[in-house]
Amino acid sequence: MPILDVHNLSKIYEGKVSIHALNHIRFAVEKGEFVGIMGPSGSGKTTLLNVIATIDEPTSGEVMINGRDPKSLGRKDKALFRRKELGFVFQHFNLLDTLTVEENVVLPLTLAGFSVKEMEARLVNVAERLGISALMHKRTYEISGGQMQRVAIARAMIHRPALILADEPTGSLDSKSSGEVMEMLAEVNKAEGATVLMVTHDAVAASFCHRVIFIKDGRFFSEMYRGSSRGTFFQGIIDMLSLLGGASHDVSANRI
Repeated sequence: MPILDVHNLSKIYEGKVSIHALNHIRFAVEKGEFVGIMGPSGSGKTTLLNVIATIDEPTSGEVMINGRDPKSLGRKDKALFRRKELGFVFQHFNLLDTLTVEENVVLPLTLAGFSVKEMEARLVNVAERLGISALMHKRTYEISGGQMQRVAIARAMIHRPALILADEPTGSLDSKSSGEVMEMLAEVNKAEGATVLMVTHDAVAASFCHRVIFIKDGRFFSEMYRGSSRGTFFQGIIDMLSLLGGASHDVSANRI
């Protein structure tokens, strides 16, 4: 059974002119996959992520996460479902500057009522894996953007969610930090078997995925698998983006 099964998903925003943000999209993501979503501006990428994240309601179709349809849950149960099954990594990190790095990372466990012993054990493990052990007692404004995104990834994975949703995770980073963060995300995916779905406009970031799904005008357009060569995959992504008419800025091949 796939971790994520998106079936005939549509989202229409009603107004003077109805906008079909998503149009009968179908795809599935298996456990342990690292999948990218790409498409031109306005193609529906963010809407798709918001519907999967249970932040937005679909107009029709369904999203099954770990065998359950969150649409059928009440508000309270949906919030619990989101907290347990999903991890989030955002472009602007969404860390709380009133908390230390350590407090930010363990926040999902604090909310879920984990024991201090279990929190500490998981914190040590995730901090070592992401190379942030030395940052634990710092405040978020004392660390770099790349370090902030590592902290955000740690927070997203510490409660071992079924699915990590990443929205433009390298969008606020320079190319060096961006590469480091993507290597971390790929490492987390490989070593932990974490399932990751990432929206990005950056072909370099997308080249770390196993597979990239391209959408246009709210519809599934095509998909591409990586194979053995990341460089070849990167070039294929660039070609597809130019075909779609999407911006493929900041994509010098020497970043691969």
